[in-house]
Amino acid sequence: MNSESNAPGPRAGTVILGAGLTGLSCAVHLDDAPYRLIERSDGVGGLARTHRRPHGFLCDGTGHWLHLRQDWTKALVRRLLGDSLTARARRARVFSQGVYTEYPFQANTYGLPKEVIEACLTGFIKARYEEQRPEPTNYAEWVRKEFGEGISTHFMFPYNRKIYGVPLETLAADFAAKYIPRPSLEDVVRGAIGRSREALGYNATFVYPTHGGIGALSEALHANAKRRAEFHRTPQRIDLSTRSLRLDGGEEVPFGDLVSTIPLPTLVELLVAGCPTSVPSMVVDAARRLRANTVLYFDIALKGAPKANQDHHWIYVPEPEFPFYRVGSYSAVEPSLAPPGHRSYYVEIGHENDHIEPSRLEQPVLDGLKKLGIVERDEDVLFMIPNVLSPAYVLFDDAYADARRTILDWLETERVISVGRYGRWQYNAMEDALLEGREAAERILARTRSPSA
Repeated sequence: MNSESNAPGPRAGTVILGAGLTGLSCAVHLDDAPYRLIERSDGVGGLARTHRRPHGFLCDGTGHWLHLRQDWTKALVRRLLGDSLTARARRARVFSQGVYTEYPFQANTYGLPKEVIEACLTGFIKARYEEQRPEPTNYAEWVRKEFGEGISTHFMFPYNRKIYGVPLETLAADFAAKYIPRPSLEDVVRGAIGRSREALGYNATFVYPTHGGIGALSEALHANAKRRAEFHRTPQRIDLSTRSLRLDGGEEVPFGDLVSTIPLPTLVELLVAGCPTSVPSMVVDAARRLRANTVLYFDIALKGAPKANQDHHWIYVPEPEFPFYRVGSYSAVEPSLAPPGHRSYYVEIGHENDHIEPSRLEQPVLDGLKKLGIVERDEDVLFMIPNVLSPAYVLFDDAYADARRTILDWLETERVISVGRYGRWQYNAMEDALLEGREAAERILARTRSPSA
């Protein structure tokens, strides 16, 4: 742990934009190499940050659960968090047709109306063994081909329309395939008769800190970095011709390598602002074609413990009568995030753009939570704090792959490393963020140690 101040050093060989998990991981793995870590907010973590709320509540920026696959990340996180990291078995449900069923929906239709079960089961069998559909050209076609008409109609279509906020026909065919549980026929049949195997999918188990929320991981990374992040610093422009960036306040910061974890379109805007002639028109055009949705979420605190059998970690809500697509409970995952005798939730609403008026959604959200049995009385609500994530989910449309590759390939020639969820304009997990930060640092160290560098 290093007690250096935020004062910039005499030389900044590398500048890292963004002190989320990717930027922090890069900083830690640069070892003694000179760098400056620039962060526009007042703390580290980015999406993986825990906020202190009134009455002693701790709230992450929606649900952030660690799914660790690689030995390296397991060892790193264990070293950073020690005994405060514990394993959890997922408790997730789907609420539709007025009832709770187990997750994933496609393998757990038991408890739904019989006609819904029949439609889901027969549709899945037809899709798997009878129908000869052509190769899908968009996400809606992929869903229908993979799961059949019943499961698509009753869950996959409405849920995904709510989360992304755009027509599914505008999204690439199988962009989310690695994250969606794809059960066997046996799993679907067993789930229809009440003999489900719930541990399906990549997030069946996860690890999470017992103290401090997911922000404990970000804070631990920051504590292990050689230099502290510089807060409340916002880049105004980046000039590749002079290898420098200007921060708010007018400071000009030279750099050798630039690691960017900020949204890819924003990076291009800063490069154009710094030196318009240095950015090819095809890169500027590609940045304009990249799209993402916006997510409004409410942090909600309630008096009282949850009802029996309602301590779910998160709940999927596909039906359009509810404004939100998912409800998660911070305190169900880790009770220490709420004061004794209280509970806390996050409620997520997807939009195509960021023109959202939270106050118009407060009552519809509360009404929906009452239908789910989470809220009984308005007076039990201690607070309801709106937050906007923009960008939230990258939209994998027809323009996505070519536009993204055009920008990243050009940045590579300019010795700019753009990494992370938004730096590479992708969907990834926290483990991926840690890995990409380390890989960026390794590339820089290899280059600086090379005789030709």
